[in-house]
Parts: sequence; C-alpha cells; structure tokens
Amino acid sequence: MKYSLTFSFLFTFFLNECLSQNLTPFKVDKLWGFKNSEGRIKIEAQYQYASKFIFGSSIVIKNDSVAAIDTNNNIVIPYKYHFLRQIDSSEFLFGYRAVYYGQYYLGVITKEQKIKILPEYRNISKNKGCYEVIKSEDSILSKSKSGEVFTTKSYYGLFDKNGKVIIPCKFEYLTWLNDSLIVLTTGEKGINQALYNKKGEQLTDFVYMVIDKFYEGVAKARIENKFGFIFPNGKLAIPIKFEYCEIFKNGYALILEKEKWGAINKKGKIIIKTKFTHEEVEKILRDKYGS
Repeated sequence: MKYSLTFSFLFTFFLNECLSQNLTPFKVDKLWGFKNSEGRIKIEAQYQYASKFIFGSSIVIKNDSVAAIDTNNNIVIPYKYHFLRQIDSSEFLFGYRAVYYGQYYLGVITKEQKIKILPEYRNISKNKGCYEVIKSEDSILSKSKSGEVFTTKSYYGLFDKNGKVIIPCKFEYLTWLNDSLIVLTTGEKGINQALYNKKGEQLTDFVYMVIDKFYEGVAKARIENKFGFIFPNGKLAIPIKFEYCEIFKNGYALILEKEKWGAINKKGKIIIKTKFTHEEVEKILRDKYGS
C-alpha cells in the first residue's frame, strides 16, 4: 500500500512536470508569451515573436533581434543575431542579414555559445554526421527604380562533426551516394563528376558525366557517350565502353549496343550477345540463370 501511494505520488509529480513543460505560444496585444497545456500563462507575453519549443528551446524576437530561451525563460542564445534556428538539441543555425531581403550569412553555434562554423554560408544542413554548406555569389544583371535583378551561383562543401573543413566550398553540386561516398560536380557546365569519400579523399578524376548509386558493389558510370562500372574505391570495375547499361540485378546487368540488348556478368563478360529486345534478354536471364 505504501509502495502504491509512493508510486502514485511520483507519477502525478512527473505528469505535472511534463504538462508544465508542454508550452505553446500565445499572442496578446501584438506580443507573444507561453501557456502550458492547462492554459495557464507560464511566460508572460513580452516577445515580438515566439516559436514553438523544439529540442527544449524556442526562438524569440525582441527589438528585431533573435534569441533562444528554455522553458523557464532563461536565455540560451543571446540577442546578438538576425537569424536563429534549432538544428538539434545542442546546436543552432545562426547568422546575420545579407545584402538582399530574406538572405542571411549562416553558421553553426552550440548551446554553450561556441561557434563551430563561421557565419559565411547561404545554407547549412546536417547530414550523415556532417555539415553540408553552400556559398553563393550574386551577380547583378540589371538595375531599375523597383530594384535589382541578379543571378546567383552556388558552391557546395562539407564540414565534419567538429566544424573542420572536409571538402572546400567550391563545387557546383554535392550528392551522397550512401553513408560514406559522395559525388562532387565541377566545371563551367557542371557535368564533370568525381567520387569522394566521407573523409574528403578523392577517389576518381573529374572525368565522369554521371556516377550512379552503388548496386551489388558497383556503380554505373558515364564518360561522354559510353557507360561502364566503378568500385566504391573509385577503381574501374567494368570498362566504360557500352552505349548504355542498366544497374546490376542478381549478378547481371543489361547492356545496349546498336539498339539491341544483351547482358554481362560482374566480371564484364558478355553472357548474352546484344541482338535481342529488352524483354527477350530479361526472359533469357530468368530461364537460364534464374535471375
């Protein structure tokens, strides 16, 4: 009986604590504050704006500057910046206004107010334990009384979890193939691709027009108008010599030559000559190889 009463008391206390922390913003006379789930005011209306609590903090605005507060209205990130947004429970995107409306120079700051990445980037996103960063260069095309017309060119890079540069911000595009391999694109036309790993090590030259995702240990790759396959270490698996090829399935890949289809195995050996339709090759693979 004593145990039941103690448990009941602790459960009620825990429940009330949870309810008290479940705060939602409310607005009165153009100012924002917070109420708990029972409708009681927990933080008086005092902000120009207040967001919902995410990861234990809310983004609030006073005097046109942003800050982050906790559920007790303690300041987590002070009013020093023009932009602030939670990344997770321990980090924020922060930054300052750029030249054009709605644009900011962004960086990463911790709850302890340690700057991990300087506010120099147009966008930052966390992916696979790294930070993808984008820098932009704006070029004015024309000016008029109503404003300026400009074009933007973006460059991609990568930082590690500690905010150290892995890949410098100078590439036209960055694409993850899996948890450890990345394709970077460079060149004026943006058609030259190379394979990198998550450590920033370059595994191939910038000679490919396309590097596909890896299936069955190899990736389809294209140089000019020819296709072949590469290994995850960047080495050539099957020569780049086919007019077209599909990804490997069950150990075989369909290839195209002179509008006729055939098939190869993982060693690049032609097991079905290129003289059939696509459907005929699929049927032969099923009947002969069970694939």
